Amino acid sequence: MRVLTVSLLLHVMKNKKTILIIGLIGLVAGAFIFNTFKSAEDVEQQLGPISYFEKEGNLSCILGESFETNALTTEEGVTVAIYLDDSLLNTYTNTKKQIKISLPQALLTLGAHALKITAEHKTLGQTEDERVLYVLSDTPPQTWNITILNQFPHNDSSFTQGLVFSENKLFEGTGDPRGIGATLIGEVALNTGSMIRRKGQPAPVFGEGITIVGDELFQITWQNNMCYVYDKNNFEPLKQFTYAGEGWGITYDGTFLIMSDGSERLTFRDPKTFKEIRVIQAYTHEGAITKLNELEFINGLIYANIWTSNLIAVIDPATGKVLATIDATPAVQKGKGNGEVLNGIAYNPKTKKTYITGKYWSSLFEVQFSAPNRAL
Repeated sequence: MRVLTVSLLLHVMKNKKTILIIGLIGLVAGAFIFNTFKSAEDVEQQLGPISYFEKEGNLSCILGESFETNALTTEEGVTVAIYLDDSLLNTYTNTKKQIKISLPQALLTLGAHALKITAEHKTLGQTEDERVLYVLSDTPPQTWNITILNQFPHNDSSFTQGLVFSENKLFEGTGDPRGIGATLIGEVALNTGSMIRRKGQPAPVFGEGITIVGDELFQITWQNNMCYVYDKNNFEPLKQFTYAGEGWGITYDGTFLIMSDGSERLTFRDPKTFKEIRVIQAYTHEGAITKLNELEFINGLIYANIWTSNLIAVIDPATGKVLATIDATPAVQKGKGNGEVLNGIAYNPKTKKTYITGKYWSSLFEVQFSAPNRAL
């Protein structure tokens, strides 16, 4: 019995030794593998990227011009790829120490773009260097004037988010900052400011801009990710669309809906499907114009309230170039009262008259915008 016990003990000890040896081998192999991967991952942290932009900081160029810059490579046997907005532009193998990067003007639409270099080495792994490339307007915006022609009453309980004319009738959409279910759409009597008819939405729906396509009235929402579509003649609900991100302003150019989200981005959408067609960015020669809010399409141009300011931006829908800014301070001083910011632009194509108002304002104004030496 003792012999058996000793034999069993020796067997167990032998197995433990074997397990220990296997364990040590596994640890060594694991450490080697870990260090191999870690060394590849740490290359960029320890040595910097294998290939990188020669110029530090973000990059910029002017609309209508090509762009050139250099990339530097620290090692031989490196494969380098250049991406613009995640689209592969060029790949270089066995690169030299300096690579000339040239982007044609056709790719350089106005606004911010991601320009990235990826570099891959068989032992050092892969690194990236990414910059923002700003394409700026080739001309500074003009300063246009505003003239107040008439003043009308406006319901000062309306938190104006959208304003639009259709067939000589004025429609308004409101928001709900107090969370009391004040979101609505309504037809407004221009001369009195009273609502002829209305349809509300319960909280927490927060209404934003409105526009009309044929007999359909579109109302987007701030953070509800919903666009409600009504029959403009009786406000009966017709359909709904969903979208990602915030909704601020919306207008119609005769073909597409144009929607703002509080940034410099304006998204063109198919009115039948609400599908995104294209995006432009509102830029001047200095940079982005953000906080684009209520929108109106007038004679081929986009007019946009800039939230928290007295300014209206005039934007080229083809490029996003800010052609002009309009300081509406005269209207703000005359009509704001106890209300909040300027918001609401409506153009009546039948009379060719333009109107503006603001959130909780007691007045709505007929105005005329004028470029230097000419009325619009």
